[in-house]
Amino acid sequence: MTHIGFKTHCFICRMEHPWMTKGKGRGRGRSSSVSSRSSYGSSSSSSTPIIQRGGMILVKLNSKTQEKTSSSIHMEDIPKSDPLYAKLQEYITQKQSNTFASIAREDTIDDMKTYEKVEKREMIFLLENFDIQRREEPWKIFQRYLLNGLYFPGESYKTRKYYETLLISTGVEFQHFSGYNTIENCYNFSKMIVKKIIHIEDWGISSMTERQINLNNVKISFTYWDYIQAFKKVLCYNNERHKHTWFIKVCAKIFASPIPNWFLIWWSYHGPTIKILPEPFIKLYKEWVKISPDLNKLYQQEHISYLQQIEHICFFIEFSIPWIHKWVPEVDFTEEQIPCLYRTHYNNFWDKLMKKDPQTKSIHGKELLDQIASTIKEYNRIPNKGIVTDDSTSVKHMDRRISNHDEVEQNEIILDYLEEVKKTLLANLNHYAKSDSSMRSEASEDMHEAQQIEEKEPVDALKKAKPHLAMLKDKENIPESDPLMLNYKNI
Repeated sequence: MTHIGFKTHCFICRMEHPWMTKGKGRGRGRSSSVSSRSSYGSSSSSSTPIIQRGGMILVKLNSKTQEKTSSSIHMEDIPKSDPLYAKLQEYITQKQSNTFASIAREDTIDDMKTYEKVEKREMIFLLENFDIQRREEPWKIFQRYLLNGLYFPGESYKTRKYYETLLISTGVEFQHFSGYNTIENCYNFSKMIVKKIIHIEDWGISSMTERQINLNNVKISFTYWDYIQAFKKVLCYNNERHKHTWFIKVCAKIFASPIPNWFLIWWSYHGPTIKILPEPFIKLYKEWVKISPDLNKLYQQEHISYLQQIEHICFFIEFSIPWIHKWVPEVDFTEEQIPCLYRTHYNNFWDKLMKKDPQTKSIHGKELLDQIASTIKEYNRIPNKGIVTDDSTSVKHMDRRISNHDEVEQNEIILDYLEEVKKTLLANLNHYAKSDSSMRSEASEDMHEAQQIEEKEPVDALKKAKPHLAMLKDKENIPESDPLMLNYKNI
């Protein structure tokens, strides 16, 4: 039996029909009339006409009106031959097609098309084989294994609020926004602005050094490892509609200290690439990546972490470009074919930056684009902004640096680079040649002195041996032609 009525509102007819019954019965009661004025113009009633046919109107009542009325209509009470039956049936079909389940599913499919899917995905926890039958219902699997509203395993007291409070105490700002029709602490979207990242060397004596936060008037300790986990787990929130999104921005001031490698891993899951950038930003990125002095210094290092996307990370952070982040769960298998629940991440550009401001008539992101363009002009004034060749330059990363330019520029840069290498080699050869000449001169003097010493030493030895040779001559009659006797005569 189909019933036209919901928890928050119901639908009634203005006129009593021949097929409307009164008295006791399920869902039936005395009909209350509603004046035309109250349904159309009165502010005390929010009754809205849904279908009108002649003098009959189907209206939507607010909760107050619903409490006053005791009559409702069931589809089974309306004869199928009545023209209103077809209209009501069409309306019901439309409402059923617009249920949250269908809307969420369709919106998710359409919405995801505008997002960049992150290649890496995070395994949340392993599943049992009987969970495979719920492969299309990953959200229900969360409810099966975890508490409602909890989307990661771990210690029970380390909730998402715990990690958020932790990060607030260390330089991260949060702001949550709820819809007008949502319950308290149910967020539609949230903001996360990272203004500081603490390196392990700045934490304390040890990474296990504890700091404290006050959560619900209770002091709770945390270590550096909790701090690292907080960046990941604080984003593991979703609302009851499973359509929550994050606005994330990492401020340029974090460059004041070295960026720890764990943050680069965090970025590989939650951070974007330049693929999400619209054309005006892409155009500026291609100019910036060629002349950025920070990238130039970076490519001179022997080892570069996260080499594949390091330029993207630096670009987003240097200009504090925000992005929209969301995640969805999915059931899949590990390499060992064990079922598990994965978290797949998606990123999108904050499209407000490309929308026009009705007051200024320019896009909201114009100031940011101007800032990037101004920075590029400043970098162009820096001398020796090209590829630097010195003793610290790592050749194995030069191809990465050159690859940021187009084909014509690549050939020019390669020729310039080879010319610089030639000059460097010739300068080193001249230096070594002078050093070798000096060393040969010193070696020649040393050899001359050594030769004079060696010439004196045999003579002195033979003089000492003269008495012994005379004795041997007398005893053994050594021939005069013997070389030993010739040397003896020359002494």
